[in-house]
Amino acid sequence: MDMGDIAGNPIAQLAALVLSIAGGYRVWRSQQPTEAKERADSEGQIAALATWQALLEGERAARVKAEERADKFAAERNQAMQELWEMKGQLKAMNETLTAQTLELGSLRDLVRQLKDQRNEQ
Repeated sequence: MDMGDIAGNPIAQLAALVLSIAGGYRVWRSQQPTEAKERADSEGQIAALATWQALLEGERAARVKAEERADKFAAERNQAMQELWEMKGQLKAMNETLTAQTLELGSLRDLVRQLKDQRNEQ
């Protein structure tokens, strides 16, 4: 078709108009699924971000609980260590007392032996 043929022919003009509208519709229609895909992709990304955010919050809460348990365990361990050292101190004091009493007992036995020997000599 020449442009000269279209200018004077209303049927050719109508055909060109219909073809143009059909072509425009075809282009518009081919863009629709892409926009729907992009919308779906965006919605999927938003849903994924919400899921990741929820997981992150859960992990943070779990970490806080774990740190609290670790702090409690450390406090209990420190208290147990302190009690252990106190018990070691008490045990050392008791051993020193026992050693002193054993020495005193030995000296008393020696004294009793001497007194018996003196009595036997008389």
